[in-house]
Amino acid sequence: MMSLAKIGAETDALQRLVKYIEDTTLTGTDAWSCFSSPRTEHVYDKNKPPITFTLDERKALKSLKKQVVERLEHKNRRACAYCKRPVGNYGYGWNIEHVYPKSTFPQSTFSLNNLTIGCIDCNQWKAARVDKKTLDQGLTIIEPVATNFRYGDHINLVHIATEDICFIKYRPTSKAGTQTYTKLQFAEIERSTIIDSVNDDLAALHRRMNDVLARAQNRDSQTELATLLSRLKSNIYRLG
Repeated sequence: MMSLAKIGAETDALQRLVKYIEDTTLTGTDAWSCFSSPRTEHVYDKNKPPITFTLDERKALKSLKKQVVERLEHKNRRACAYCKRPVGNYGYGWNIEHVYPKSTFPQSTFSLNNLTIGCIDCNQWKAARVDKKTLDQGLTIIEPVATNFRYGDHINLVHIATEDICFIKYRPTSKAGTQTYTKLQFAEIERSTIIDSVNDDLAALHRRMNDVLARAQNRDSQTELATLLSRLKSNIYRLG
C-alpha cells in the first residue's frame, strides 16, 4: 500500500500504523479501523493512552484509502472477487477484503497483495466460516490474489438475464472452488438472484437490508447486527 502514497503525510501516517502493529500497540484489526475510519482519538485499551491523529493525518489517511479503493475497483472490474457479482453504486454493497484475515495475519494488514473486493454477503460468510480457521488450516477457499490466479480454474459461472428473469449458476471445478461454493453460501446467491428478479417487493427489501448490512459491517461495534441481518436474509430466501 505504501506504493500508493503520493505525499509525505500519507507515507508517515501509514508507517505509523504499521509500526503500531509491529510493536503490538495495535492489532491488525484496530490498525485497520484507524485507517478506514480515522478519528481524532481512538481508544482500544482504557489502560493505555488513546491513539490520536491530527487533522492533516486524518486527511492523509482518507486520501490514501480513496486511492486503495480506486485501485481495487479497477483491478477487480467492480466485481466481488468470490461470487463475481457487480458491486458499487450500481451493484451490491462491498468492503475492502483481506484475503488472509488481518486479525490473525496482522503483518499483511496493509499489503496490497492481500487486498481485494468482497461483497457484503461473501465478506460476512468468509469472516464467520473461513477466517477463524485460516491460521490453523490455511486458506481453504479460492485465493483471488494468488499469482496467476484464474477464477475459471476453480469455478465456472453462468449468468443469464432477460426482461423477465435473472439466473446465476456456479459450478465448482476444484477443491477450493467447492469449498468456496459451500462456505460462502453460493446456493443462496443462486436462489436469491432468481427470487429477486421475479419479486419486486422482496428485491426492494433485499436492497434495504444490504444497505444496512454494509454500514454495520464497517463498524466493529455492530458485528452482532451484521450477523443477525445475514441470518435473517438467509431465512427469507430459504422460505422464498
